[in-house]
Amino acid sequence: MQVKSFVLCEQIRQENTGKFMLIGVFGTDVIENNIPQENRWNNPLFFGVYFALKVDRAIDAGFYTVKVEVDNGVVHTPELTLEIKKDGASNLQIPMSIALMLNGPSEIRLNIYRKDSLELVAELGKFSIVNAEK
Repeated sequence: MQVKSFVLCEQIRQENTGKFMLIGVFGTDVIENNIPQENRWNNPLFFGVYFALKVDRAIDAGFYTVKVEVDNGVVHTPELTLEIKKDGASNLQIPMSIALMLNGPSEIRLNIYRKDSLELVAELGKFSIVNAEK
């Protein structure tokens, strides 16, 4: 299994044609400056993540779990279960919504594990939530 792309954004919408629309794409850091500092970490943060995988179905067939992991807070998003079957396309495009309640700046990581296991299969991506400069 190979991660081909990882995009962090504010929202993901799917059109009737099946195409995905990514709204408000971020870089590797999300700067929390639109909320006054005294209330900055009192509200949940919501993101969309869009990732593409290339799989070898003969080798990668099985069940996997996508986990969101944070350093400084709580993840309010359930783990995403992926089933890769032995037949089908080798390129997968997967949208995911994330809800986080952070206590302050944090690094967020998304990883794929074998289902019901601690075996790390792929590091999807990571990003940081940081305070705005004064």
